[in-house]
Amino acid sequence: MRVRPLVLLVTLALGLASTAPLPAAAASAGSQLQALYTRGLLRQLKNLPEVATFLGDYRYDGNWSAPGMAGIRQGQAMLRQFEKQLNKIDMSHATLRERNDMRLSRAFLVAQKRQVAEALQGKDPGGPPLAIVGVFFTMLLHKDEQNPNVWWDHVISRMEKAPAWLTAQKTLITHPGKLQAEVAQQQLAQAPGLFTYIMTPMATAALSKEKLARFAKARDTLVASLTAWNKWLSDNAASWPENFAMGRDAYNKMLRDELLLPYDAAGIERIGQMTLDAAIADQNTILAEAKAKGIDLTNAAQAATVGGGATPATKDAQFAFFQTQLDTLQNFIRQKQIVTIPAYMGRMKIETTPAFLQPVLPGPSMNSPPLLSKERDGIYFIPPPNPQMATNPKFFEDFDRDRVLMTSGHEGFPGHFLQLSIAKHNPDAVRRFSFDGVFAEGWAFYEERLLRQLGLYGDDLDGRYAVAQFERLRGARAIVDAKLATGEWPFAQALQWFQTNAGVDAETARGEVSRHALGPGQAFDYAVGRAQIVDLLNTYKSKKGAAFSLLGFHNDLLSHGTVPIAVVASEMLAE
Repeated sequence: MRVRPLVLLVTLALGLASTAPLPAAAASAGSQLQALYTRGLLRQLKNLPEVATFLGDYRYDGNWSAPGMAGIRQGQAMLRQFEKQLNKIDMSHATLRERNDMRLSRAFLVAQKRQVAEALQGKDPGGPPLAIVGVFFTMLLHKDEQNPNVWWDHVISRMEKAPAWLTAQKTLITHPGKLQAEVAQQQLAQAPGLFTYIMTPMATAALSKEKLARFAKARDTLVASLTAWNKWLSDNAASWPENFAMGRDAYNKMLRDELLLPYDAAGIERIGQMTLDAAIADQNTILAEAKAKGIDLTNAAQAATVGGGATPATKDAQFAFFQTQLDTLQNFIRQKQIVTIPAYMGRMKIETTPAFLQPVLPGPSMNSPPLLSKERDGIYFIPPPNPQMATNPKFFEDFDRDRVLMTSGHEGFPGHFLQLSIAKHNPDAVRRFSFDGVFAEGWAFYEERLLRQLGLYGDDLDGRYAVAQFERLRGARAIVDAKLATGEWPFAQALQWFQTNAGVDAETARGEVSRHALGPGQAFDYAVGRAQIVDLLNTYKSKKGAAFSLLGFHNDLLSHGTVPIAVVASEMLAE
């Protein structure tokens, strides 16, 4: 799973609309689209400071976007202008790629209209405070890219303005949901620590007496606002309704018009069930093989003996252990000629997952370098070491080497970090600024099985078993996503089914189902994306015949941007 703040996905397209004229009509459709995504975006970042921060343009970090209904109206106006600009582009002589770029732009527009409509429904009582925490956390991650004096000025200015922004945003929460509040409470309970335990020591060491006093006052006011908001959630959540389902018609429209998928809800469930059934059969085969050798793979200590050895339980040793596996993966990729690792690739800087993110990111995750910054490195968040990991690990804890390899392959090489770094360097602005979770998670899931098939784990049983475990999880996720979003299953039914069928403990099941209920369209990305990639691989291989190479397929696949696979397939098969 990647760390990609939701606010970016919700508001990025709002910044694309520009009042600046497009190139003359005689210009190609492609050049007009490129201008809309470059000049238009850059002109509007001043009005969307949070988006600018996430994208890596830090000039407006001291401010917030217009809050409340004023912000909604501004966003709606931007969307209307963006749509008007799209409608002016003559596509009669457009190339296939230009037609696809227009298709992506239309899908993006549909997605943003839906998300603005959802904001107007006022169901998410945790959104505003979590957006604030996310923005400051992102500023902290990229502090070293900026002048330290300017950075601190921006931090303090933003802190001072945040409580008023929160107050205005609260007016939009008209129909708060119970589950949204419960999930937000878990994160907000840890949020003050970001300001008191992480930023305060930094401020004490860096700021003058006068500026430190200003920081402390702003910090205390903001923390009090966040604490009061969390108390509001705690006091009222039990009385709020379960209102997260979007409905079958809206779900199918999202699949078709936003994600450009050739499936409806029933199709998503079919892919999920096929993935789940195959994974359970695989698990049972591996468990039987291990049992014949006197090994119980459900026992972490025994599994580690056939999984490359146990993961260290101290921070420094844990970091070094993860780095060794990242190095192993890159060497394996080059040796097996899986995909070309470009020379411009940075490294994955390993950090401990912050406490406020741990409730929603129980396992390792990756934060890619911002699109508009010169940064090349990604940040690889891993949970803090658990002394009980060797005897009683949580589901997402990578307690041995092979599980670290599997996760690092998914998050790093050849998974998210490689794919998104390549996309960041795409010369097509539409492709650079587009993001499709189905392709991103589908690619990372696809390579998990590929690395196993190519011998990454050798004869180790636990590496093979871990891949099967997570295939089972991804199959179950797809089914639950469709059932919850369409409203076919209430939360309690989904929770019970998931715990039984995904093969996870009660705590893990609750965290998973809660996250999927509140983010429809993400949980199926893995299984559906992999299925699409495998279908494309088979067709591409048949088309290429003797000229086919797996390296060539993967290089071609990743060269089109992280966009819907239907778009990628149309271009690869036309080449």
